[in-house]
This record gives sequence, structure tokens and C-alpha cells, in this order.
Amino acid sequence: MLEENACAMLAAVNEACRGGGFKIIEEDDLARIVPKEDVGKTLSLLEEKRLIELRYADEGTYCVRTMPEGRSYLERVRRENAERERGRRDTVLGAFFGALAGGFAAALLVGLVALLL
Repeated sequence: MLEENACAMLAAVNEACRGGGFKIIEEDDLARIVPKEDVGKTLSLLEEKRLIELRYADEGTYCVRTMPEGRSYLERVRRENAERERGRRDTVLGAFFGALAGGFAAALLVGLVALLL
């Protein structure tokens, strides 16, 4: 799994290359995601993992395109995050309603004991 900065950079490249093909991206546009000195390294990492193709890099200008694996990678990450959030929500709701039912049962039991005594 990619680190958060690399994943954000892949998302930015995917967005820029939405129509397909190679796109020219300036380093300053990508420097909003990662520090300027890390842009080249992050793009190289994405290229090594075959998520993007880097045609050339020249003085802060990059010609890149997203590979099919890069698009599917982001979709898979989004799906996994959604499933994780759904699991957390289910856990919280289960704990809430379990505590509610337990509190109700305890109050009912205390009421019954008070009636009998």
C-alpha cells in the first residue's frame, strides 16, 4: 500500500489525466500535495510501481499519464476505506444499542426486585 502522500499524488495525476493520454503537469501544481523537493521522488515511486508512466521530466515540468493499474488502485483504496468506515459505524451502533438494551434490562430487573421486596 502506498503512503498517504503518494496516494494523493496519484489521485492528482489521475484527475489531470482524466481524458486519457499524456498530460503536462507543472511541479508547482504537485507541490501542493508533497514538498517541492519530493515531487520527483514520489513520481518515480509511482512509476516504479507501474501506476503511472513518466515520459519526461524537465526542470519542474512532467509529462505523465495514468496506467490502468493506477486507476484501479485508487478505486480499490476508496472501496477499502468505505468498507472500513462502514465497519466502524456498525461497531459503534452495535455498542450503542447493546448498552441501551443492557441498561433497559438492568432497570427492569431493579424494578422487579423492588416490587418483590
